[in-house]
Amino acid sequence: MSEWTLLLMFIPTFFLISVSPGLCMMLAMSFGASLGVRRTLWVIGGELAGVGLIALTALLGYTRVLAEQPVLMQGFKYLGALYLLWMGIASWRGGGQQGTSRQEDSGRLALVLRGFTVAISNPKSWLFMMTLLPPFISPSLSAGLQTLLFVALVILIECVNLLLYAYGGQRANRLLEGQGRGDLLGRVSSLLMMGVAGYWLLT
Repeated sequence: MSEWTLLLMFIPTFFLISVSPGLCMMLAMSFGASLGVRRTLWVIGGELAGVGLIALTALLGYTRVLAEQPVLMQGFKYLGALYLLWMGIASWRGGGQQGTSRQEDSGRLALVLRGFTVAISNPKSWLFMMTLLPPFISPSLSAGLQTLLFVALVILIECVNLLLYAYGGQRANRLLEGQGRGDLLGRVSSLLMMGVAGYWLLT
């Protein structure tokens, strides 16, 4: 199999993994619904920085430490679950227009850090990057060039999907607001976050 065939196989494989509902996608949808796509770009920027860092460390082999130390991986898992649970509870308690106003008051740096923290503490991202990326590396090509190429592809694909979720959240929120149910999407997102957190804590 040629190196380019391997690369072409990676693109749809990672796209399908990336577009599936997860912590980062739910966050983009939630912020898109409450703040709009333009404001959510700061959150997406933080998420992309986190995902890019995870991809880079996976390709450089540093995540082997996590794979060989299951206690560390469990720590990442529980940290991500607790953070997600806190976000879900805070979002539920601040539902409706009041919750939206508080998010709008967040500065750009706070939004970037919010996205970065969620991405870097997501155990799903670490597990997928550790298992998915290394098999696509070809020993006959420059390791540095392949690392840059795969990290760029990961960021690009993730960016497209995050924008789709943010736009979908914005459109859904406008539709619900037109029906006088503007807080419904936020409530559903909060329940999803708490549900995923509970699953991580119990498994």
